Amino acid sequence: MSAQESHPTLSVVMPVYNGLRYLRKSLPPLLANRDEKLLEVLVVDDGSTDGSGDFARECGARVISSGGHVGPAGARNVAVRVARGQIVLFVDADVVVHPDTVGRVIRAFPDPETVAVFGSYDGTPADRGFSSQYMNLRHHYIHQQPSDDAQTFWAGLGATRRDAFLAVGGFDAERYATPTIEDIDLGRRLQDAGGQIRRL
Repeated sequence: MSAQESHPTLSVVMPVYNGLRYLRKSLPPLLANRDEKLLEVLVVDDGSTDGSGDFARECGARVISSGGHVGPAGARNVAVRVARGQIVLFVDADVVVHPDTVGRVIRAFPDPETVAVFGSYDGTPADRGFSSQYMNLRHHYIHQQPSDDAQTFWAGLGATRRDAFLAVGGFDAERYATPTIEDIDLGRRLQDAGGQIRRL
């Protein structure tokens, strides 16, 4: 295994549509991780009218336009086409990563067969409301079940090899113009192409 393969470079891709209130919390932890391995944080402004793109640019993110309001699947595809990293880490605008997330993602690609990895919400959600607690903990439980190989993918916090992503055509933005199961569909196609998906 080459040094390049054991320590791939990374681009973060974050689609946003009128998510300024989320970006204030989610962008700083990501931007604090920029180094020789995390090459860039790409924020895809999907037609926001609340200043999301301006805020992201002021924080130091690389802001690109989706070209309208194409939805998160289409916005992610736009960013991956211009991303410079070998690995692309998708992070939703309302997801605040832990300080060690970037390092864990980079270390999670030990061999060429691993084409994608994904995380989950943690077990201590910041929002103390019942609905938020229930949904976060349910998601955490399902995505933390022990298994070497996962049968799904989550774009809220998930990473893929850029070349594998492009080889299967990326997210199906026509079929999933609004956020539904575009990430699960991507995971299925990555696996059908012979790749392995692992949990962080």
